[in-house]
Amino acid sequence: MISKERLYLSFMELCAIDSEPSGERLMADRLKELLVLQGFTVIEDETAEKIGGNAGNLIARLKGTSRAESILFSCHIDRVTPGIGVKPRIEGDYIISDGTTVLGADDAAGLAAILEAITAINESGLPHAPIELVLTVAEELALTGVKHLDTGQLASRYGFVLDAGGPVGEIVLQAPEQVKFKAVFHGRSAHAGAAPEEGVSAIQIAGVAISRMNLLRIDPESTANIGSISSVGPSNIVPDRCELNGEARSLEPAKLRFQIDALTEAMASSAAEFAGSVDITFLPCYPSYKLAEDSEPVRRAALAAYRIGAPVSFKTTGGGSDANILNNRGLPTVVLSCGYEHAHTNAERISLEQLALLAEWVLAIIDPEVIRL
Repeated sequence: MISKERLYLSFMELCAIDSEPSGERLMADRLKELLVLQGFTVIEDETAEKIGGNAGNLIARLKGTSRAESILFSCHIDRVTPGIGVKPRIEGDYIISDGTTVLGADDAAGLAAILEAITAINESGLPHAPIELVLTVAEELALTGVKHLDTGQLASRYGFVLDAGGPVGEIVLQAPEQVKFKAVFHGRSAHAGAAPEEGVSAIQIAGVAISRMNLLRIDPESTANIGSISSVGPSNIVPDRCELNGEARSLEPAKLRFQIDALTEAMASSAAEFAGSVDITFLPCYPSYKLAEDSEPVRRAALAAYRIGAPVSFKTTGGGSDANILNNRGLPTVVLSCGYEHAHTNAERISLEQLALLAEWVLAIIDPEVIRL
């Protein structure tokens, strides 16, 4: 039922549409056109106004032809930078970019797979439940788009987010909570050559603070990272300001709280030691979630994968997705791996085989017979 050629062309068309975070207008408009052609009603919410973007989240609905309950699929329509001017091409068994941009398989693979599965259903007349789609903007900005989604308008009891690297058949059961932070260290300026002893270097305070931090992989559930350190000034002045930006994540909320306290202590103690000061701001990004293997969306996804011959495996992830928000709003939602590789890099790629298998997986999940297996 899946047309591989049509799927590949659809995927590459979507990849070629400029769609960086908060600039998804062209992608949103094209998806609206394609969904309406397949019989969906599509509305766009007011998220664009709330986040300063040019497109909102899309909520699309297709009437069912069976008595089965509504089923939800979700993808994001933005991509990381550099994601403008993508030139996808088939090289051997893979679809790749020209190397100057990301490919955008994260998350065009999910979008193309859903579109192909729906097209195949409409062509074949396969009975199906009502289908809801939630296509979000600015997901790559710490899930900004879905945070403004009115989930109360959704009819489905559970859903599937197509948004993870790894082979088709992998099912994500658990994802972490993330907190970002900004720390501004304050010292005292002085002439670096004539009177350095009169100064307090904000860079030195920050450096000592970093040396006291437990960073990168902390334990199997937790990570922390410093993303940037910045202080702009001439070399002949002791710098009186330095800014750090970082984050911490953990699958276990208690461990995340412990790590935040440890980071705070490292920065505060360093500032006190050098007679400086530090202002620290923590920004919660998204909560963690955990699904059981026998929960409805996990069971349905696994049965569908078995049906198409995809090897089933369960995993945790260190990254967030829209499922973090949906699960914590009471909508059990599982993340499905989409087969792409090297996401968030210019080496991103997806095999033709995995893309086709992903579309088959979506089709099998939609089939009401899968839940009777």
